Amino acid sequence: MAKTAVVSKAPTQAQYTRETVESIIVAFILAFLFRAFVAEAFVIPTGSMAPTLMGAHKDLVCQECGVPYQVGASYEFNQADGSYNGSAVVGSTAAISEALNPIDFNDPNQATFNGDRILVSKFDYVFSSPQRWDVLVFKFPGEARMNYIKRLIGLPNEQLMIQEGDVYVRKNDNEKWQIARKPPHKALAMRQPVTDTNYLSKSLIELGYPSLWQPVSSSGSNGSAEGWKVEQSAASWHAELASTSDAQWLRYFHKSLSEREWLAVLQDKQLPESKALDSTLVTDYLAYNSYMLYHQREQMTPDELVSKIRPSENGLHWVGDLTAEFDVEVQSDSGSLMLQLFEFGIEFRLSIDVATGEAKLQAFDATTKERKLLDGIFAGDDDVVAATKVRGKGKYHVAMGNVDEQIFVWINGSLVRFNQPAEFDSWEVRDAAQRRPYWSKEDPMDAAPLGIGGKSLAMKVTRAQVYRDLYYIALRSNGSHEYGPNINAVRATAPANSELSRMGDTQLIRYVYGAPELWETTCLFANRQKQLFQLDDKQYFPMGDNSAQSSDARMWDENYVEERFLLGKALLVFWPHSWNRPFPFFPNVRRMGLIR
Repeated sequence: MAKTAVVSKAPTQAQYTRETVESIIVAFILAFLFRAFVAEAFVIPTGSMAPTLMGAHKDLVCQECGVPYQVGASYEFNQADGSYNGSAVVGSTAAISEALNPIDFNDPNQATFNGDRILVSKFDYVFSSPQRWDVLVFKFPGEARMNYIKRLIGLPNEQLMIQEGDVYVRKNDNEKWQIARKPPHKALAMRQPVTDTNYLSKSLIELGYPSLWQPVSSSGSNGSAEGWKVEQSAASWHAELASTSDAQWLRYFHKSLSEREWLAVLQDKQLPESKALDSTLVTDYLAYNSYMLYHQREQMTPDELVSKIRPSENGLHWVGDLTAEFDVEVQSDSGSLMLQLFEFGIEFRLSIDVATGEAKLQAFDATTKERKLLDGIFAGDDDVVAATKVRGKGKYHVAMGNVDEQIFVWINGSLVRFNQPAEFDSWEVRDAAQRRPYWSKEDPMDAAPLGIGGKSLAMKVTRAQVYRDLYYIALRSNGSHEYGPNINAVRATAPANSELSRMGDTQLIRYVYGAPELWETTCLFANRQKQLFQLDDKQYFPMGDNSAQSSDARMWDENYVEERFLLGKALLVFWPHSWNRPFPFFPNVRRMGLIR
């Protein structure tokens, strides 16, 4: 039987139209399902998660040191409807040098940019529970129409305490408080820059300002260390160590200039009085919060800026959790390469045998005349040791950090795995009255909290960087510092006619930070507040990375978010603002990436 040929008809215009419409409808349905159940895009409105995530802000480059940084500009807009309110960010201070930088309104890349656009996964929490340190999006309990983004700090059915910038947790009143420790990748992602020898102020150096890294003798004293030679210019910085039989240290002496001191530098070419070994404590200063608002948008000179601002309350809390990184060229096949950190007068020292790569971590009480080895301070019973890739001559990137009472070490970007956790409990060594910075004429201790050294080793350090950990302020209302009314006790201890008795809070705190001789007698550090919270079933406690300017669970009437209000986990910044030059919509690729 012959087969009948079937001839298909050409589709009509109506069929084309119908298929096109159906395709569009299906695409919309899939997009809706994707948005409703899998992922959704959000725009960051404020700077509460800065610098991890940016709200409305300006991207700047410091005119003095060249460091790129961001400053918040959310306060140029009404929070209710996002409309412009007539204010303008007209200046700021930089991330590394804290130099005064007026806004250049003729530069299109110094315009106010919108917040980051992020992608949020709604699928992560379907099969798993939220984890501490996740960045999550949720409905604000007080106004369910508003979406908030914060970092998850407290979990259901636990008690939470914020103290000395850290987070402590326990299940009930019968348990001991345990510090909540960040894993290594979170510690790296959340750290904040303090200083970097690749970004030096040209004006300060031209005026003879000393290097922040200074040699000290083998005993740790303030005497000279003949092995080290430090060279710095507006173009470069490096430090070289000649091989000596004794350990020789290069220590970090933190310094910070006020806005008025910077004005004297920029306008009058006049340095503030400062010696090489003078130091002040590292604080929670954040360049993002250094915006200077004025009622109208106009170009200002530095002296006009200073005449319109009051002393900044940005950075009033001592941060003891620090990390140091070094680019090192080892020039010997043997000897010891050493790193050190100080907090509460406790020295954490890492020694690496350059011949074998073996590293040993120890802790000492630096307040004793002969440094006392704190045997057993770490969690395990054995010596804390590890194998590293530092072997003989060569170039290495070495880093050591104290974050949440755990010591991290990285070599060439890889985490060093010790034979046991390098965790400790400082409360076993320092009680409440002793939890302060330490200093003596013989040893700067917390006044020079980071160092690199060598013994029987020649080396060259070509770059030195310092970072700090986030500091969570123990506040239940928006305020400038956590010393509260107790700061009057500090003022009361001063002689009636002394300079201290007449200072305002901000001046007093900063004066004490920069006067190590007062640290032993002041009650400032003992008067730091702490805050406690109780979480029940399906209750979560979020806080912003920008602790000084975050309206979060610390301040709400109900200090938690219910599980039903959680929307998802923040995954990535898929579109930060684009640049306005070299041409409009130029992609800002550097800030695209996963959210940690």
